[in-house]
Amino acid sequence: MTLDAVVNDDGTLVAKAPRYLRGRKIRIVIKDKNKSLSNWNEIATILRKADRLDTPRRGLNEILNEIRAFSLL
Repeated sequence: MTLDAVVNDDGTLVAKAPRYLRGRKIRIVIKDKNKSLSNWNEIATILRKADRLDTPRRGLNEILNEIRAFSLL
């Protein structure tokens, strides 16, 4: 559902809601593609999923050796 609303200078939100929503608690979620915070939330979600993968762990020396070998190519 989409509602048109106005945010006053004091931060209050004013919207005309359908009659069936009156007297109820609702949650308002603002999705703004331009906000960097939403991008970070998406990145955090991806990293949490990656942490649950069963990938073999490597030590720092192993990683550095692979980077050095790659740079020699």
